[in-house]
Amino acid sequence: MNFVLWPRRCSSSINRHSKWLLLAAVVATASGCGREEIQVYNAPKEPVKTVAQAPSRSMGLPPARPQVTWTLPKGWQESGAGQMSVASFSIKGEGSAEAQVTITPLTKLAGRDAEIVNMWREQVGLAALDREEALKQFEKVDVGGESGSLFSIEGKPEGQSAPARIITAMVHREDASWFYKLSGDGVVVAAQKPAFLEFLKSIRLKEAPMTASAPAPATAPADTGSGAKPNWTVPAQWKELAAGQMQIARFAVPERGGAKAEVFVSVFPNDTGGTLANVNRWRGQLGLSELKESELGSIVSPLDPASPGAILVEMTSSSKKMFGAVVPRNGSYWFYKLLGDAEAVAPEKESFVAFAKSKP
Repeated sequence: MNFVLWPRRCSSSINRHSKWLLLAAVVATASGCGREEIQVYNAPKEPVKTVAQAPSRSMGLPPARPQVTWTLPKGWQESGAGQMSVASFSIKGEGSAEAQVTITPLTKLAGRDAEIVNMWREQVGLAALDREEALKQFEKVDVGGESGSLFSIEGKPEGQSAPARIITAMVHREDASWFYKLSGDGVVVAAQKPAFLEFLKSIRLKEAPMTASAPAPATAPADTGSGAKPNWTVPAQWKELAAGQMQIARFAVPERGGAKAEVFVSVFPNDTGGTLANVNRWRGQLGLSELKESELGSIVSPLDPASPGAILVEMTSSSKKMFGAVVPRNGSYWFYKLLGDAEAVAPEKESFVAFAKSKP
C-alpha cells in the first residue's frame, strides 16, 4: 500500500512545470509470498501565518489536508504528483500503447455531474448529451468504502489515429470533489478496468488533525457551496445579474447609446478541450468561421505576465464583439467572457482585463 500527502497547489496559475519536489522514503515489508511497498511523499509547504489560537471549524478555517493511501496494482508505475493531481500512474500496453491514472481533488463540483460528463466527452470528440442522458452514464462504484459515481466514454480525439477511452470515478466530499481517472489507449484502458476498480476499493482518505501549520486544501472559493461571493474586484460600473446555467457570476456593463453587453464567469475542472477548441466555440457564438492552430496568434495573447498560462482572446463580427479570458487557478479553469454589441464591449476592455486578473 502506498500513500501520498495532498500537496498544496500554488495560488499562481498552473503552468507546464511541476510546482512540487518530492521527498521519498521506501519501506518494504513481506506478507506471505508477496511484498508490498510503502512510499511516503511530502510536498514542501508554503509559509503560513501562525495562528495564536488552535484552529477550529468554528473559526471558519478549513480542515487540514487528508492523506491518500492506495494499493498499487501489478504493472502500474508511479509517476508522482502533477500540476493538478496528487498522484499519477503510468501503464504500458503493447507497442507504444499506454494509459494513465490520476488522482485529482478539485473545487467542490457536486450538482454539476452532467456538465462533467460532457467535458470529458468533448475531449474525445463526442457531442454533448442533454442533462438526463448525461446522468444515465453513471454507475455506482466503491471508492475506499465510499459511494462514488463512475462513467466511461470512448472516442477519437482530433489529431489522433487510435481511439481513446476514459473511465472516471468521482466522489463529492466535504473538502473537495475527488476524481480518479483511467485514460489512454482504448485497448489498454479496457484491459485495465478490473485492476482500476480494485485500485478504487483500496483508496483511503485519512483526515489529518487540524493544526496551525497544516495549510488548507486549495479550492476555488467561488464554488464552495457556502453561498459566499468570490473576493474579486468587480468594476464599480458593472451591475450584478442572476447567474445562468453553468455560470457562477454574471454582470451587465453600461449601455452605450442602446448598445448592450454582459460579462459571464464559469469554472470548470479542466480546460474544456484546450485553447483552439475554446476559441472556435466562442467564434461560433459570433457566427465566425473556425480557425486553425497556426492562426491563434492573431487573436490570443497573454492575459497577465504574472499568471503563466492565462490568456486573453479578442474577436469581432459585423456588429458583435467579445473579449474572453481563460485563467488556470488552483486546479480549476476560470472562464471570463465579455460579449455583446461592439459599442458597449470595446470601452470595457481595460475593466474586463483587470477583473479577470483579480484573484477570487
